Amino acid sequence: MPSSFTRIHHVGIVVRNLEKAYGFWRDTLQLAVSKTAVVPDQGVSAALLPCGESEIELLEPVNENGGVAKFLEKRGEGLHHVCFQTDDVSGALKEAEAKGIPLIDKAPRKGLAGMIGFLHPKANHGTLVEYATPFPEDAPPELHPPQGPFIRLHTAGVAVNDESQASAVFGAHFDLPCAAKIEDAARGVRVAFHPVGRAVIALMAPSGAKPAALLARRLEKSGEGLFLIGIEVSDFTAAAKRLENAGLTVTRTKSAGGLDVGLVGPEGTNNTPIEFYKRPTA
Repeated sequence: MPSSFTRIHHVGIVVRNLEKAYGFWRDTLQLAVSKTAVVPDQGVSAALLPCGESEIELLEPVNENGGVAKFLEKRGEGLHHVCFQTDDVSGALKEAEAKGIPLIDKAPRKGLAGMIGFLHPKANHGTLVEYATPFPEDAPPELHPPQGPFIRLHTAGVAVNDESQASAVFGAHFDLPCAAKIEDAARGVRVAFHPVGRAVIALMAPSGAKPAALLARRLEKSGEGLFLIGIEVSDFTAAAKRLENAGLTVTRTKSAGGLDVGLVGPEGTNNTPIEFYKRPTA
């Protein structure tokens, strides 16, 4: 089926200046820059940095009238969209339209990730979703492995008011079943997890008497939408030390399952909160 999504291709992050952003994403996290281009119809200069099976896409506006420039002016730097890879972007857009999902693109166009198309964020709890079919000549991200402890983009976290309601929407729109729901009272959050390949969409809602402060502030300030990313690390201590040596503040917590979790940003990370953790081996 067209909507068989094989992975989270990338998350897109708007930055004021690509070269300055490389100081964190390339140099601190030790992610390679695998592809760059100016994309005129999007009004951006863009770069892809592989992180496991998925990628980070950095977007610098080069056209003050473009949508990304307007995003930057209104919201500042930060998470912009999540992209699902499909073998048939045209078919996936047609299927979305048949479901009544509002589209930005009714037909594919060229982008840095391949042939792409966007859905309207109002359809998906404020989340701008892109579909992409990579070009045949595009190298898989595994050919550009990270050189440090930050080994895999694992989670795209979406701030929502009600995770159950949002889970029903994401499940129906993208044929992505919910694998699990948890309530983490200690961290003040309820989460519904929707796997996409080896990564997950995590729909996150505040919970309990002390809801997660960063999440609650996001919902109060900007409403629902893409909120944070989670990166799997090979060595939790080494990852935390590397971030701290770069002058960043790392907050350490425990997940409901007892997993060590670090949080860095939004300061110093282009206004992008990042959780990192070492997932247990199977």
